[in-house]
Amino acid sequence: MLELAILGALKEKPMYGYELKKRLSYLLGHLWKISYGSLYPALKRLESKNAVERAYTVKAKTRNRYVYRITAEGEDTFQRLLVDTRKSSEITDADKFSIRLAFFQYMEPEMRLWLLERRKNYLEEKLDEMSGTGKGRDKDKDTDSYRQGLYRHRQDLLRSDITWLEDMIEQERMQIQEGKKEKETSKADEKGGEKLIIDEGSIKNMTPLQA
Repeated sequence: MLELAILGALKEKPMYGYELKKRLSYLLGHLWKISYGSLYPALKRLESKNAVERAYTVKAKTRNRYVYRITAEGEDTFQRLLVDTRKSSEITDADKFSIRLAFFQYMEPEMRLWLLERRKNYLEEKLDEMSGTGKGRDKDKDTDSYRQGLYRHRQDLLRSDITWLEDMIEQERMQIQEGKKEKETSKADEKGGEKLIIDEGSIKNMTPLQA
């Protein structure tokens, strides 16, 4: 997932190591801590795949810094990684889903909608299980007040996430509908915008009323 995040960040602009680490920390710092120990090996892997390249160097106080940029092959790799959801963990794992969410702008609206709906369905199933109404219902109720409070807190977090996803799903649906309307309008304009060609001789023979 780090390679996906690096390519997504480099789509914004070329960056050197420190700048890239800072940008990734801003985008994904709430998910995990980005270290140079993981960043540079990932950059080398991407370089070996021709997904990124060293564009130029920047003069620093003590040494030159390489500025990395994404390549055309890297653009293809990024898109492939972004929509690769063959593993169920890409939906169920909160961190993996959040990384994709950070780069939602690069997805087609239909793909975004599909991912949001799948994530919402998963959270709803999880909430049903925790509420004691789903398949994972535990017959032996926990009587510990602290654990009960923790369960309620987790349920509240799930409900909050579900509500947030519902809002995003509604926005995506509206965007898809607007896109369809724009396409229909564009097609109608093309059909109605055909030029009327009139022969010059026909114009000369027209009466004032016909003209």
